[in-house]
Order: sequence, then C-alpha cells, then structure tokens
Amino acid sequence: MNLLITTQKVDKNDQLLGFFIEWLREFAQKFEKITVLCLEKGEFELPENVKVLSLGKDRGSGKLRQLSAFYFLIYTHRNDYDAVFVHMNPIWMVLGGICWKMLGKKKFLWYTSGGVTLKLKIAEKLADKVLTASPESFRFKSKKVVVTGHGIDTGLFQPDFSRSNLKDGVPRFDLGEIKILSVGRIAPVKNYETLIEAAKILKDEGVNFAITMIGEAPLEKDKEYEKKIKLLITDYQLQNFFNFVGKVSHKELLKYYQLHDLFVHLSKTGSLDKTLLEAMACGMSVLSSSDAARYFLPPELIFNESDFTGLAEKIKLVNTKFYGQELRKYILENHNLGNLINKISEIVKL
Repeated sequence: MNLLITTQKVDKNDQLLGFFIEWLREFAQKFEKITVLCLEKGEFELPENVKVLSLGKDRGSGKLRQLSAFYFLIYTHRNDYDAVFVHMNPIWMVLGGICWKMLGKKKFLWYTSGGVTLKLKIAEKLADKVLTASPESFRFKSKKVVVTGHGIDTGLFQPDFSRSNLKDGVPRFDLGEIKILSVGRIAPVKNYETLIEAAKILKDEGVNFAITMIGEAPLEKDKEYEKKIKLLITDYQLQNFFNFVGKVSHKELLKYYQLHDLFVHLSKTGSLDKTLLEAMACGMSVLSSSDAARYFLPPELIFNESDFTGLAEKIKLVNTKFYGQELRKYILENHNLGNLINKISEIVKL
C-alpha cells in the first residue's frame, strides 16, 4: 500500500517540525511508497521509498502558486498513493478532501491542538478518521476520532546518566542550582509570566536556580510579548537567572533536556504538548498546568495555570524527590514513536 502525507515542513534542523523526519522513517517501513507534500523542505536523509515534493514556499512562491502546485501534484501523482495522511494542518483536508474522495482515496487527519476552528470542523467532515494524541487534543465530539497517544523517539530522547549530578541514575539537586528548562515558541499562550513571577519568589527566598528558555517569537505580536516578559524580568532584577537561547534544532534539544533537572510546562492550550513528553522521556522531573497532563502526572507535579505561588512551591517540592524513572517508563509504555506509527498504519490499512 502507498501513502501520501501532507505536512508543513520536512527539515531535520527545524525546532518545531524536525521530529517529523523520524515519523517518515517509521512510515517508510510500513508502506511500499511514501509521497510527501510539504510547504517547504530543508535538510533531510530519508529511505529510498520516500519522495518529498515541495509546494514552493522554500523557493519564495506565493500562496496562489502553492495552491496550484498542490492540486497539480495530488492529481499527477494520483497513481502513487492509495490513502492520504494530513499532518496537523486541516486546511489541506479542506482543500483536497473532495478531490481525494473523487479519486477514491482514503483520508486521515492527524490533529493535536486545543483550538477548534471552522477549518477543523470542515476537515473533520471530509476525513474518514481523525487521529489525535489525547482527548484534550481534539476538542469537539466526533465518532471519527481515534486517540492513539503521541510519538516520542525514545531511542533519541533518553537520560544521560554520565552527568556529574547523577548518582545511580538519580539526580542530586542539592549538589548545586536547580536547572529549570522551558521549551516552546515565545507567545502569550505559553503563559511565561507565571514562571517569571514564580522565579521572583524563589529569588526572594534565596533558592539557587537557573532558567533556560528555548524558542523564538514567530509573529509580530509574539515579538511584542517577548519584549514585555523581558521587561518584567528586568523589573524584578532576574536577568542573571534567565537565559534566552532562541531557536534550537529538534535533535539539539536533546542535550538541553539532559543537562537540566526540571521541565516547566505552562501552555494554556490544554492539549498534550510533545515537548513535555520529550522531557519525560529524557528522565526529567516535570511540572505542568495542562489539562491533559492531569490524567497521567501525580498531583504534586500539577499546578494551576496562573498560580505562580503554587508553582514556586512545586519547584521546591520536586527538589526533594526524583520522578524521572517513572515518567520515562510512562512514555515508553504510552507514547513510543514505533507504537504510534504501528497504530496509525493499521488504521490506514483497514
């Protein structure tokens, strides 16, 4: 069986979408031929049975030319695929759904986000099945929804027990400062004010800590938000406690997970965030305010969305106990990439 996949970008160096290279490698083992349509392509190494076609954004093509390329490619390559897997962006299901139905292709949408838009509702009507990581990752009822779990490359994202503050696989936070990590785009939905307010409390109480922020502000409104939170950090005289790293490639994230003690997840979307799961796979202790995380994290690792006082207390609490081994075990059992692609492939081939 052959599969057509649509996605935004195929680039191993992209922080947000670099992980999809591993998805494609796994899919290549399950299907005879994979054809990938993407808005833009960068660097990648993929098996011979995977063909990547760009719609031209990487070459400077405008949206009209990208749309023309989309229809041209899904038709001219119609004999190269039996089913379609739309990754994350429902607009491609909206635009291509009727064409694929006329061509007799099965259609599957992968979507993991808290937002519900008109595009998503239309895409759900056109898809044969909707696949999602958790119930919170697809926020309206549909008989088409199948919850599969997420796909974390646990061979790549794993603990580094050679770290100097690890003994018998257990971190000793008391040997130095608590190294805190946050990963994600810089945007209002990420709720970084809560982390900054918690950091002020920790500083005032004399707690030894450092916070690394990974991610960039992609939109103009996000850049304004970044200025706002950096000004707040300055006002609280926390400059020496925060390090803004900027954009990091997906594989480079590994060393940051491995070199930090605690991952703080503050997103307001409520969906199951892949970076949280990657941190858990690397044996980090984590704190989250996500609705989805409440179903699998112990209560002491959950804080309320804007409760910075509670977050500060939780940071001090995890300083006394290590959760990394049980959190990695959860990822291995529930969100392993190989298991996810097996599930998706079986559904597509039914």
